[in-house]
Amino acid sequence: MYTRNKRNRYDKKDSLELGQKAEGSFASLAQRQGWAVVEAPRSGNIEDHYDYEISKDGRQFRVDVKSRKRVARKSGSVQDDLVWVEFRTVRNTKGWLFGSADLIAFESRDGFKIVERKALVRVINKLVKIHVKVDKPEDALYKVYTRKGRPDEITLIKASDLDPILWDEWKMPSV
Repeated sequence: MYTRNKRNRYDKKDSLELGQKAEGSFASLAQRQGWAVVEAPRSGNIEDHYDYEISKDGRQFRVDVKSRKRVARKSGSVQDDLVWVEFRTVRNTKGWLFGSADLIAFESRDGFKIVERKALVRVINKLVKIHVKVDKPEDALYKVYTRKGRPDEITLIKASDLDPILWDEWKMPSV
């Protein structure tokens, strides 16, 4: 089984750990709900942009799990109001929005908002001004942000933009 443990050269804080924690929480929650969960092979995770294959009752989905994130890397804490969406990676390849995942699971404070990736593409096409480029993360809402010296292209959307296209919402059990 492939376990992602290599830190991206641009990760100077805790992005790797946040991602691993979210992935573990998702897998645990999926199993609790009766889904069989299989971790993606290394090539599936890196090239095809999915973390797990889940199956239940004859249905099977590839899922890419997205952890809660900061708006800017230098800001103090993760938040739930905005989510980052990736068009191009720091390796200058297609971003996870154009990967092979069927579902994208966005972590929130109390669980996961799960959307179909293709429905998210349609939302992005409606909301994001793809030709408007910005160079500060706080200006990236519905615009394309590229970090200086890097080929990645990402945008911010409101987490509430996911609500009309929810495939499901999974809540963490109360402790």
